[in-house]
Amino acid sequence: MSRGGHNKKPTILKLTHGTFREDRANEKEPEVKALDEAPKAPSHLNNFAKNKWKELAQVLAQTRVLSEADLTMLEALCEAYGQYREAQYAVYHYKDEESGKTKKRSLAQYMSGKNSQTMPEYTAMRQALSMVKTISAEFGLSPATRSRVNAIDTPEAKDPMECLLEGAG
Repeated sequence: MSRGGHNKKPTILKLTHGTFREDRANEKEPEVKALDEAPKAPSHLNNFAKNKWKELAQVLAQTRVLSEADLTMLEALCEAYGQYREAQYAVYHYKDEESGKTKKRSLAQYMSGKNSQTMPEYTAMRQALSMVKTISAEFGLSPATRSRVNAIDTPEAKDPMECLLEGAG
């Protein structure tokens, strides 16, 4: 049953977006602890997806945006990215009948003489890219959505000069 109105945003996102207000805080909201380090990629992901996992999981963990509860969506994001890259490869490459070698082709060459019903690779590529874009926004991974996320700074070693000056004051 739908409840109408806007979807509720978790407090952690309100904090990272800079929109948190104490008077509107949900006191009963469960807290989710951010992961300290990036977990290993799921084994079933293709190579494109595994590489994307390694890249994103590390960045999201360092900025304290990734929690255990987010791993399923990160997996879906990487899976969609892997599907996009596989479909992209299928669109831009073909097997030459005479030589048996894989050759590159342009998008115009791929689309020549085809319509939307006869381009499954192109359709799959576009759908996967749309999914990547949608899920990426949830993690603040596009320039527009990143500007709305204030990543939590990780504690770093203090500058020796700052320690010296603080001790003198």
